[in-house]
Amino acid sequence: MSFEIQIASLSHFELVRLRDTSTKTFIEIATKGALLNSWQVMGHSKSIEIVEGNDFSKGWVDFETGGFRGGKMSPFSCRIENGQYTFEDKTYTIEKFYHEKHALHGILYDALFSIESSKTDDQGAYLHLKYHYEATDKGFPFAYTVLIKWHLHKNNVVTAETIITNLSDSTIPMMDGWHPYFKLDASVNDTFIKLKTNGKIEYNEMLLPTGKIMDENEFAISKKIGSLDLDNCYLVDALENTCVLENEKYQLIVQPLMNYPYLQLYTPADRKSIAIENLSGIPNCFNNKIGLQLMKPHQNLVLKTSYQFIIK
Repeated sequence: MSFEIQIASLSHFELVRLRDTSTKTFIEIATKGALLNSWQVMGHSKSIEIVEGNDFSKGWVDFETGGFRGGKMSPFSCRIENGQYTFEDKTYTIEKFYHEKHALHGILYDALFSIESSKTDDQGAYLHLKYHYEATDKGFPFAYTVLIKWHLHKNNVVTAETIITNLSDSTIPMMDGWHPYFKLDASVNDTFIKLKTNGKIEYNEMLLPTGKIMDENEFAISKKIGSLDLDNCYLVDALENTCVLENEKYQLIVQPLMNYPYLQLYTPADRKSIAIENLSGIPNCFNNKIGLQLMKPHQNLVLKTSYQFIIK
């Protein structure tokens, strides 16, 4: 069997490494946040890191200020305007993290997930993490569970499946997303991107959607990122090679598989990486309703995305 699982304990959470021993590829998942914090691959006779993760040597203290790298965004992604929304004639105010005036990146990004199961076989390594949200934030008083299935497959393929279950006896609003940062052994300025889209979401000056979808073909042909500052959301098709990040040596394919019809691209100021964020709805969807999921009592919602790394 060519796969193995290793678990390292930190102060109050664990780092779980899924490893392909035949190729020395591994991914590292933090049980806090259930996030992908590292992905190392042997390429051109050296090991390269293709995820810009978090330095947990000091614990969790720098996660928010460091850009929420890798975070699971639930029950909303990106921004909620002024942290408020109205659902079934009642107004709610999120209590969690704010940037300027707006609630940012959900409630569960720092939740401590439990290991439900882990296993290996000849095809891959598998880690299943679960968290029970008990309606603790007054801005989202709806209980639900999140089961996340991280799988490292052969040929440098990683899949992330999320299963959300509404535990209440009433309908609840829901949005889901991921916030990983990727790099290809070089500055993002020297990286090319290709993206198939059905349009770009128009933002106002506060980076909130206006409700309009603009025609967008800028990345239809692979284009060098260069000095572009990106913080844009796109409408995409599932089951296609939606986003391709590449340079002369490597290629990363991000392909949504289920219930992620939007993709956010963000280039941080340090230019070391690019965030490629699968989203089930657009930012502020609790207010604009675009992509908002209305989960019936005890309903399951399944979302899935795939990442493949290719050595040229």
